[in-house]
Amino acid sequence: MKRHAMEYDESSREQLLQRIQELEEVTNQLEQEKNDTELESFPWIGNLGHWYWMVQSNELVFNEKKATNLGFTREEIPEQVGYQYFTDKLHPDDYDRVMDNMRKNLMGETETYEVEYRIRTKAGDYTWYYDRGAVTKRGEGGTPIVVAGIVFDISRNKAMECELKEANKRLKYLVNTDELTGAYNKRFMIKKVSEEIERCQRTKNAFSLIMLDVDDFKSINDTYGHNMGDSVLKKFVERIDSRIRKTDFLCRWGGDEFIVLLPDTDLDGAVELAQDIKEEFAANEFDTVGELTSSIGVSSYSEGDTLDTLIKKVDDLMYTSKKAGKSRVSY
Repeated sequence: MKRHAMEYDESSREQLLQRIQELEEVTNQLEQEKNDTELESFPWIGNLGHWYWMVQSNELVFNEKKATNLGFTREEIPEQVGYQYFTDKLHPDDYDRVMDNMRKNLMGETETYEVEYRIRTKAGDYTWYYDRGAVTKRGEGGTPIVVAGIVFDISRNKAMECELKEANKRLKYLVNTDELTGAYNKRFMIKKVSEEIERCQRTKNAFSLIMLDVDDFKSINDTYGHNMGDSVLKKFVERIDSRIRKTDFLCRWGGDEFIVLLPDTDLDGAVELAQDIKEEFAANEFDTVGELTSSIGVSSYSEGDTLDTLIKKVDDLMYTSKKAGKSRVSY
């Protein structure tokens, strides 16, 4: 930024010499960058230009786009700007990280200062900047004299990153989740059970499975229609979900069959939960359909079990409950 001539009239000899030295440094930097083909490889739309920080006088020389991009007019930019003009506008969550990054470069601990941060606009919201620079001149003893850098507005990039993260999150949900009930799907459960088997082989910790289905579900579809059957399955999942822990996994195995994976749970703990789930169904009627019951099988991992043997055990136990009169827990 420019200074008024009056300021020079009031400056001491030492101040004028320092100012001349600073201007020479800026001129040298500009001449060097004019011929620097590397800088021409930054065709980003968000390029806000270069900045130079005279450390001793704390004067910042910069392309005004760095400030006008934040919503400030040329008239609102002070004639003389210090480093804190921008650091005061940093997002609170980014401030320490940015300052530490600059401190390390000033101390010579890193070759460059490179950081992304959010900076407050005139309107009070935040936009993302990418800043990269380095100490370009040091005095005796390594004291930093000039720091030069280049800055970009990366708000568009960050918005695209967020959009991509959300899209990936949604895709992951769709890949792992049963569309109708919101429970995990069979593909996901096969993966999780296989992982638990490997973990138990290492740690010797227990885990258990509960398999359950809706008793006489076919008659519900036949009597009330498939839409009502779908509604029952959703409510079925809600009831189970209300009884399990956040660390447990509920999966729709197929049709009206569901599996609950219980990490770090022995057989006694799994049977207790299965009884609790059975009583939950017995105590609450479903709209239109009335009382529903569930046949349940429970099994824990034993040394030597594979995915297939473990699933077969809990499946057989569920059908044992059905043959014994339904609405029971077999283990």
